[in-house]
Amino acid sequence: MTHSVQQVVVYGGGVAAAMAALAVSRAYARLGTDVTWIDTGEESPAHAALIASPDLATFHRLLGIDEAALTAGAAATINMGQQFAGWSGGDDAFLHAYGDAGSAFASLPFVQHWTRARGAGLRVALEDFCLAAAAAKQGRTGAPREAATRQAVKAGWHLDAPGYVRLLRAACEQADIRIVSVARAAVHAAGGRLDRIDLADGERLDADLFIDTDGALIAALDPDDDVTRRGFCDRIVRASVPAFDPLPLYSRVAAHSAGWLTMIPLANRTAIEFCYDGRLLSDADARAALSAAIGRPVDAAPPASLATAARPRPWIGNVVAVGRAAGAAPALDGAELLLLQLAIAQLVLLWPIDRAAMPEADIYNEELAGTRARVGDFTAQHFRLNARVGEPYWDAARTAPVSDELASKIDLFAARGMFAHFNHEAYVEDSWALVMAGHGVVPRSFDPQALLVDEQALMAEFQRQLRAVASEVHAMETHAEALRRIRR
Repeated sequence: MTHSVQQVVVYGGGVAAAMAALAVSRAYARLGTDVTWIDTGEESPAHAALIASPDLATFHRLLGIDEAALTAGAAATINMGQQFAGWSGGDDAFLHAYGDAGSAFASLPFVQHWTRARGAGLRVALEDFCLAAAAAKQGRTGAPREAATRQAVKAGWHLDAPGYVRLLRAACEQADIRIVSVARAAVHAAGGRLDRIDLADGERLDADLFIDTDGALIAALDPDDDVTRRGFCDRIVRASVPAFDPLPLYSRVAAHSAGWLTMIPLANRTAIEFCYDGRLLSDADARAALSAAIGRPVDAAPPASLATAARPRPWIGNVVAVGRAAGAAPALDGAELLLLQLAIAQLVLLWPIDRAAMPEADIYNEELAGTRARVGDFTAQHFRLNARVGEPYWDAARTAPVSDELASKIDLFAARGMFAHFNHEAYVEDSWALVMAGHGVVPRSFDPQALLVDEQALMAEFQRQLRAVASEVHAMETHAEALRRIRR
């Protein structure tokens, strides 16, 4: 491979740059690829925290990051889902847990049998049959010793953002990645490619491939390629309050009149994200509303903007934009870290074999555009399905345009409990089912084959599954026990 990529420069700071540098080095250093990280000094916002889905655990194996390091360096707690409260008004709440929505039965997904039973008068929520949801609500985690339900129980992490950056940076140093800290640099582009970066001390850095997490490199090649779309909120206040005791296994996303408030449990504090529409709530009123929601004054950072721009073509020439440089992520469902991880994983998978041609760019751009759209759909369903009536923010959110793909998913599930499948799906069917059912969508009909199961046999199976869920939850570790085991 005489034309392979040998020199890589990562430009930027924070989680995105550190993760990209480490992933590329771990994947290709043994093949002779050298990675230099130009650290621009970007810091995580004060009080920032990250919600990591279960997929990150697999990605951490590529990065060489173990669970003990996360708990020690990033105040990590186990994340088994997100609770949504007040999205239908009142005190309603449901849990989007990372697990199966019941156990399949008689060769059909459980949701088909649940839909049939709901029509006949069953009042048990779909999430009550989900082992992961039941465990999370009772503060239990891990695989049970005997799995009678045959359900998957998955877990991600809640992470302190500054601590996670330090952990990734230390791993980069251990991997002998050259890290150059700079305050400013000059970018030189020519012929649709990046030629070099000139550092303030006179050093010139060229590379076969540049990975941009800052935005300056990709903008030098195509300054007008980003597309701005208004998000559901444009302002955020980040804050911290003392840690919960006991520590929950899920974050809580509570709706308020002009947006939502997310509480992320960490080992040393609870991170707060108060998102709001600046047209409906001033910055001063937002801080007051946050204090009122928490029930006391909070240690908060100044209000900040939530970005909404995204690039249709994150890979141009020999520059690949990831993280913020590629586009803003929805501030829900752990989308920020999920999109970053998927972008880096896709780059590793489509690593260019010819440093001059790089035909992989077109495939990468198509994959990432599709992935971003599907992740955006998953977030948008919360707003389309909200049932808060008579509030301008939520009425507008419910009637905001959605993609044809999301409209099809909602319509098909509402009709018969099934899901339309599209390219670049980022979430499994059971996640969609738990969220839609949680928002009050009960399918009007079901697969006719469900009628082949005798009604008494079906009720017996429901009772068996509920008993098995309760038994398996009881056999699991508590959150505190699991964290102590990991730290040893």
